[in-house]
Amino acid sequence: MNSFPTVAKLLAKSLDVAEETIQPQTELEALGADSLTVIELIFDLEEAFGIEVGDERPKLVVVQDIADQIDTYLAGKAANA
Repeated sequence: MNSFPTVAKLLAKSLDVAEETIQPQTELEALGADSLTVIELIFDLEEAFGIEVGDERPKLVVVQDIADQIDTYLAGKAANA
């Protein structure tokens, strides 16, 4: 599963930036994403993908870090289905 397109779309909407400017290695800080923005994004992604990430917050530096975490949860959900 590649959740990057959804992560980029939701992040662009949240930060009011052009989706095309968000690349996998774009730093969250460079986009103006603070910790609250990332938490809100995680909630949006949980809803979009029907998963529950919980309180675990790994170090997220670039956009791909978020997509990788979501992909990991989706793989776990698929394995348990």
